[in-house]
Amino acid sequence: MSWRLEAWNPEYALPERLEEGEGLEGLKTHYEGDWTPRTPQRQLASGWPVVYLVDGRQRVDAQIADSRGRQALLATVVAGAVVRDAAGIRPVREPLKRHILLYSGDLEEPLPPGLSHYQPVETKRADPASMRSRVIEEMRRLEASLVDELEGGVVIVDGQIYLGEKSYTVPKSLLGYTKTQAAVYLSAAQQALLYELKPYQRTPIFQIPGKAINRPLDVFSWYVRLPLKPVGTFYPSASLLRVETTCPEPYQASRLADLSVSLFCDMASSPAKDPRAPQNLIPIGGLEQWLGRHLGQAEVARRRIMQALFS
Repeated sequence: MSWRLEAWNPEYALPERLEEGEGLEGLKTHYEGDWTPRTPQRQLASGWPVVYLVDGRQRVDAQIADSRGRQALLATVVAGAVVRDAAGIRPVREPLKRHILLYSGDLEEPLPPGLSHYQPVETKRADPASMRSRVIEEMRRLEASLVDELEGGVVIVDGQIYLGEKSYTVPKSLLGYTKTQAAVYLSAAQQALLYELKPYQRTPIFQIPGKAINRPLDVFSWYVRLPLKPVGTFYPSASLLRVETTCPEPYQASRLADLSVSLFCDMASSPAKDPRAPQNLIPIGGLEQWLGRHLGQAEVARRRIMQALFS
């Protein structure tokens, strides 16, 4: 069969396919010898360390403008965490939540009293796309502050590792994972290995220099193939994750990379239950639903905004 299916439901933003490239300048791939698949020993869930999973959600509540026609955004961001240990999976604490007013320039007109809970955040540009990107950045900051409150175990962040206002306190046990593979880091020859990976296999680790992607930290990274059935139905890259860590030493990254194969593969979701399977991990799916309840209904938020503006 020549045609293959994308595992993700097209109602969500579709993951971008991996493209051939020349590789990222400054990337180092020599840490684990030959560039061949790694099949680490399976680690049963009963032997896992304590695992924290951190995620956030964001919503643009309304786009508004002042008397001079200058645009601003009202948005809400939340971040939360669940812990997986011998007692099961449960929330760590109440989510962190912020209501923000994004604007550019001088804030000459204060919001009405009914919207005073929206905290002003100045942006460099006033176009909607830039302000929406800043909403995501504020969500990442909230996630980073939550990560710093977690102690012990392995911390998994949904998305790339983002530094908040201060460095993480758990750099040796922090994993970030990217569900969709839009960026190209490896050379075409190295990237060919990704399509050869079988479930529960990973690539060797490689280092991504922060200066090459305008990020203020270097990370070790690797790709993991998740289980996805039926195998012959889906894209060859439909079940890939790129994982990264802030471990300072290669041997630490290698150990975490081996552990991550069991963690991610055993927590992978099924297309029968999740429209973003298998990359949307089962605990993350539950966390997203929990955060959605704390985020509240968009219709209610918009109605309150309209009441505050026109009362």
